[in-house]
Amino acid sequence: MLTAFGHSVPKVGALAALGVAVSVLLAGCSPAAQQPGPYAAEYAQAIQEAKSDYVRQILQSGHITAADMKDAEQHVIKCTADVGFVVTYNTDQWGIDRYTLTYYDDDPPTSAQMAAINDCVDQWMGPIDQLYQKQYANPNNQDWNGLVAACLVRKSVAPAGFTGRDYADLIAQNSQTISSGETVTYTDMSPTVVMMACQTVPLQ
Repeated sequence: MLTAFGHSVPKVGALAALGVAVSVLLAGCSPAAQQPGPYAAEYAQAIQEAKSDYVRQILQSGHITAADMKDAEQHVIKCTADVGFVVTYNTDQWGIDRYTLTYYDDDPPTSAQMAAINDCVDQWMGPIDQLYQKQYANPNNQDWNGLVAACLVRKSVAPAGFTGRDYADLIAQNSQTISSGETVTYTDMSPTVVMMACQTVPLQ
């Protein structure tokens, strides 16, 4: 039987579901502090965490393009293929690239193979995917909870007056009573396509 691990370009580093650690302090000074734009601080940190010149060079532009993302994906695909595994990237209905690592249940990756896969991601992707997703979903780096809440109200999933704080409480506590007295339950909203869309690309 084939097993496929899927993961969105995200909100978390590539292959994070498989235990990839994407953090190592890189020596040397960085031009990141001079990067303009709403994600300047994030780029500064990402450059410090980058584990290769390839990743660092992309990050130093201060803006990751779709072409950058596709190039990084192709490098990851080739690198993992060289160690005997198939990684594929596909774009979902919200425009988010998601990867899948597939293998047979009776032949799972060994610890050494997983280390090699992790090295591929560190070398060719690092924090690129995480920053790219943030730029795509929230280009002005606005309060994420507020954007999701506004989207839910706009799509008539949550009542008027539902705020970013309400959304944060909803996620943390599973339900939240709104000022109008109406109770919105996360379990009621979470299965909907609209809910997932607002949580993924709240501005669309």
